Amino acid sequence: MMWPGPADAMHETDHRFTVSGYVRDKDGTPVGDARVYVRDLRDQKIEGVTTYTDRKGYYKAVLHLHNDNAGDQVQISVREEKVGLEDAKDVRAEFNPRDAKTERQAKINFGPSLDQDPDAGDRTWSYVAGGVLIGTAALAAVMWGRRKRATESKRRRKKR
Repeated sequence: MMWPGPADAMHETDHRFTVSGYVRDKDGTPVGDARVYVRDLRDQKIEGVTTYTDRKGYYKAVLHLHNDNAGDQVQISVREEKVGLEDAKDVRAEFNPRDAKTERQAKINFGPSLDQDPDAGDRTWSYVAGGVLIGTAALAAVMWGRRKRATESKRRRKKR
């Protein structure tokens, strides 16, 4: 049985603020199993959330924020003792309180050169492979059509 993730089960879209990103060490290597703690700095009634990075250094935390928390300062702190990593960043919970449909989120990365998603290269190869498959299928369809027309043309000539 598959259980829903925390973002699916926790709150409606207009009651959650998702913070996600990647954690890398000073050399740019993904840090797995790093503790990530996310909290609202203004509203102390909101319970902070602890999560851990996966083997690619990815984390995702969901805070229970309401419309009146728009603009609050949110702190994301990361700690991994084995590699000596300890860092914190602040971000504003920026969202339109009247928009109850759009996911309220922020992406915060830790470590050097994380201007782009580390999995972007994997997706690029997927797009290339998909393009090759589509191109091959289109070429096969064209070749099959030409062969079929040539066969039909030969049959017509034999009948004459």
